[in-house]
Amino acid sequence: MPPDRQHLRQRRRLLLFTKPALQGRVKTRLIGDLTAAQAAELHAAFLADLLPRLAAGDFALDLLWAVEPEEPVPASCWPGVDSLRQEGADLGERLYRALAAAASRSAVVAALGSDHPTVEVGLVERAFAAVEGGVDAALGPAADGGYYLIALAAGAVRRRLFAAVPWSTPAVLQATLERCGQLGLTVELLPVAGDVDTPADLARLADSLAPAGAAAASCPRTRALLDSWGRLPVGPPHAGSAR
Repeated sequence: MPPDRQHLRQRRRLLLFTKPALQGRVKTRLIGDLTAAQAAELHAAFLADLLPRLAAGDFALDLLWAVEPEEPVPASCWPGVDSLRQEGADLGERLYRALAAAASRSAVVAALGSDHPTVEVGLVERAFAAVEGGVDAALGPAADGGYYLIALAAGAVRRRLFAAVPWSTPAVLQATLERCGQLGLTVELLPVAGDVDTPADLARLADSLAPAGAAAASCPRTRALLDSWGRLPVGPPHAGSAR
């Protein structure tokens, strides 16, 4: 590995938050439009597409699994990628504890959810570069009012940034920006993007993967799965598919 890239991978650490692909426990807002088995297959395809792409980035990568206390942590899915347990009673505590632990190892840390299968490595590296350039935090706004990525300088990982945030509501991003202001943290916003949580989100993803191109090439497993279900459009894109 070139010395410059090795140095970046020592300084930067991305935490990919995910779950085991178990029926009834993943992509639950898609169940009804999909079966529970299909929802689990889709979740597994997202992770299978994300891992090789993110593992090739100029940053270290850890997998953070949401598992029950009695459940074992899944084995590592990719060479050089550690599998760790999420710890905490709610999402805010899990994010804080994971990022705080990562900050003891790396100068810039970030968290990303596996519900955003088309995220580009360049976007993640842009978040790291923004923090290295002087801001305390970089946030990727989600179309639903949350955020899909947060990157922080190690010294900016504060418990208050994640405490009492109205998770899973359209107020998450605004509450986080207000909290950053209260803590005196400077912020750079990344481009808006969307997780795949609802049937409408899935239709937009299928639209983006239908034509040959960069998005389709980056998500071969997801595209093949949607194609096998007859979910890829053959005509004009769905109305409202553009974000």
